Amino acid sequence: MSEPHIRKVRPDEIEEVWRVHVASSHDGMARRGQAVARPDAAPVASDARAALASDPDGYFCAVENGRIRGMVSALVRGRLWYLSMFFVLPDDQSRGLGRALIERALAYGEARGAEIRFTWATLDPRAQARYVMAGMAPRWPIYRVDGDTAAVARLRERAALDPLEREVPCDPGVAEKLTAEVFGEDRADDLAHWRGDGGSTLAIERGGNVVAFAYRRGTRFGPAAGRDEAALLRAMAAAATSGAAGGESVTARIPGACTSLLEALIGCGFRLGAPTLLMASRLFGRPELYVPSGPILY
Repeated sequence: MSEPHIRKVRPDEIEEVWRVHVASSHDGMARRGQAVARPDAAPVASDARAALASDPDGYFCAVENGRIRGMVSALVRGRLWYLSMFFVLPDDQSRGLGRALIERALAYGEARGAEIRFTWATLDPRAQARYVMAGMAPRWPIYRVDGDTAAVARLRERAALDPLEREVPCDPGVAEKLTAEVFGEDRADDLAHWRGDGGSTLAIERGGNVVAFAYRRGTRFGPAAGRDEAALLRAMAAAATSGAAGGESVTARIPGACTSLLEALIGCGFRLGAPTLLMASRLFGRPELYVPSGPILY
């Protein structure tokens, strides 16, 4: 058997790389007692393709005997390095592939001048130990929340606009500026990707100024950002209401830092999924005012 070779992922390998992600993540879910969907029911996420397009020099795979056995994806946004995806096939774990992949991903961030590392981790102690050794400490949980039409209606009522506010379509430039203020770095290309991926944006205008926005894609809502917690809640309610058309449930990923938003969603009947974990070398931005799009692009 040949020694594993670590190299960059080619665009024509995204489907094979994604199969590694699916196999590894499903194995982890099964070990935690969670329900697992069929592997063939998981097409490549558009966000994974966008990550490869934006950061091709941070996308690596481990190849052995002509087969991809592990992958890692790292993104750099200004001073931030984000570990987007990191998966090794179940039968190839504990062989050193993960360590070699992480080293390449970290070197990519150093070459780009990134100063802060963060990731969205599962509760697997092995993975968390690796992230701790890479300088990232646990900060707060991230919950999947799901709301049916009744929960969304209660959220809409709870987040009623005040007389000086109104819902408006969000200008892309306004969303980019607000994201940079709250997230701490420019996300213009990511926001353009979400718009091109079927996303629509709703904003809350107060006194002539946009104070919050939220994206939705299908039944998922996020990213979202606000200048204050009340504005963020109202933008999320607007997006959830729009996304719940047709009686479908809506889904978002809410960091524990967004305390008042999380409390409002649970109070309105949204169901919590199993928690994951935000880990970071140090805090950045205004995390209580930002809701991520999901684990791949954050």
